[in-house]
Amino acid sequence: MMRSFLFSFFLLFLISNKVTSQQYYSNNIFGFATSNTFTFFDVNEKKFIEKVNKISPKVLRFPGGAVGNFYHYNGPAYGMNINEIDSLITGKFPKRARGLISFSKKKGHRQNYIYDFIKLTKATNSSAVIVVNVLTESNKDILQMIQTIVDNNVDVVGIELGSEMSNKSYFDKGYTIENYLNKSKEISEIIKEKFPNLKTAVVAAPLIKNKLHRHNIWNHKLSNENFYDAIIIHSYAKVVKGKDQYGQMIIEENEGDKDRAFTIYENRIQSFFEDSYPKEIDEYNAIFDKKPIWITEWNLQYSKKTGNTLFQGLFVANFFLELISNKCYEEIELTTFHNLAGRDFGGSVFQKKDNQTFIQSTFAPLQIVSKFFNEKNLQVNRKKEENLYIYEFYQEDKLKYLCYINWSKKEKTIKYKKANMITQYGGKNLYDLNSEKNRIFFNKEKPNNSNVSILPYSITLIE
Repeated sequence: MMRSFLFSFFLLFLISNKVTSQQYYSNNIFGFATSNTFTFFDVNEKKFIEKVNKISPKVLRFPGGAVGNFYHYNGPAYGMNINEIDSLITGKFPKRARGLISFSKKKGHRQNYIYDFIKLTKATNSSAVIVVNVLTESNKDILQMIQTIVDNNVDVVGIELGSEMSNKSYFDKGYTIENYLNKSKEISEIIKEKFPNLKTAVVAAPLIKNKLHRHNIWNHKLSNENFYDAIIIHSYAKVVKGKDQYGQMIIEENEGDKDRAFTIYENRIQSFFEDSYPKEIDEYNAIFDKKPIWITEWNLQYSKKTGNTLFQGLFVANFFLELISNKCYEEIELTTFHNLAGRDFGGSVFQKKDNQTFIQSTFAPLQIVSKFFNEKNLQVNRKKEENLYIYEFYQEDKLKYLCYINWSKKEKTIKYKKANMITQYGGKNLYDLNSEKNRIFFNKEKPNNSNVSILPYSITLIE
């Protein structure tokens, strides 16, 4: 009798422990920036909206990063003023801004893109995170910008007080943490006075080992303030050796042929997931006393070697799934992938080139991942076996989805009796490009038997 009781108690303990170890997560993790989207893509085009709806974004970011820092509500397109830009930022952005302004004029874009953004959020049933211009926009127009979006019944989840304001490109023009603190605090207060339920977030600086570096001074002074609700960081996983700047490789070193190089990159991405990124988030948690974190730009570091590859597709899916399943990321409450649509190769999900739309390697995996943000009350367990990531999704304590991400060359066969549908994405080589015909596959099928093959270099979703 006692033995039976103890056995029953032990089973109950296992079940309880299993349930409590599962993680609830926020749909706000599945967001996308819209930087430059409205310059190159037409939100009235049915095919474009259909493609965006296939990935079902839950949050959209407007206007964008550097563009957001020079956005004006009362102006055509993004309302940018080239004289302001030249006087306040160095680097590549002034040239890019001229290109955006020229292209929008060529296309006859006289309306402010805020109205295109509103159409996109309503067409996709998405919430909004808004970047405000803390450099030159009037307080009145900042409030009107937010009010316009709110008046159109778009749910605004938060306000970013600028983007990457600690960058050297602003510092070289004399911009300091004191400038940022004074203006961002003022803007946060006027926003909260009119919209008391809106959260505001401040720009944290990238982490630097040198404690005397201006980035560490920036973060230290920011951490002593309490006028904001969250901190903003940007994350770009770097796997290609060379020189990088603002999420982009500008010099890329050769590390052997493709097979050798991508084996090295795969090892680096495993180190990123298992070691360096958890440590980075831990450090931000320590500096800002576990303040909520918004990652409003993230991607694989833009590189000609890895852009639009199977490698990037696996990374993007893996990153989303790690954020919702790994306990070390509990403070992360919102992310927006960079970028939804634009002219860049490897950075955007949809690329516009020579008036044609090209679908990038991230599109199919995002469709798989979107499943997990279109269901209510899902919980997730994470497991890892060497280079195989396993994510179990439960609803009301019943297993609903199994998702495998296999970074290895090894195939694994599992038995799953009640599989209704198998969706797989993958290829023979991590360096295979989405633009190469029949190199990367994406298919759905009903299983013929209880054996499911987890293919090398693949994502497998079992429903």
